[in-house]
Amino acid sequence: MRLNILLASLGLALTATAAFSGVSNVTVKLATPLAQPSRAVIALNTAWNCVGDTCTGTLDRKNPAVRDCRQMMRVVGPITAFSVGAKSLDAAAISACNARAN
Repeated sequence: MRLNILLASLGLALTATAAFSGVSNVTVKLATPLAQPSRAVIALNTAWNCVGDTCTGTLDRKNPAVRDCRQMMRVVGPITAFSVGAKSLDAAAISACNARAN
């Protein structure tokens, strides 16, 4: 009985930690779909799962940022959408993301 209570408490603590840690699901839409699914895309110190024109990963972010989008763009090419949770970059930010630095 004590073991069940301990395990339930541990599970609750881990769930609460994940909920408050700031880690969010990130979705990136690519202008050109990848020919093959890949889990080998590494950007922003994260391994991304990319299938077709969509890459997903998790980052310790609450809001999307052009700098994050740009780092991803350097690895996968032009991006059409960049979302962190339910928040997305607007068209001007996506354009800035895809602009190449001189």
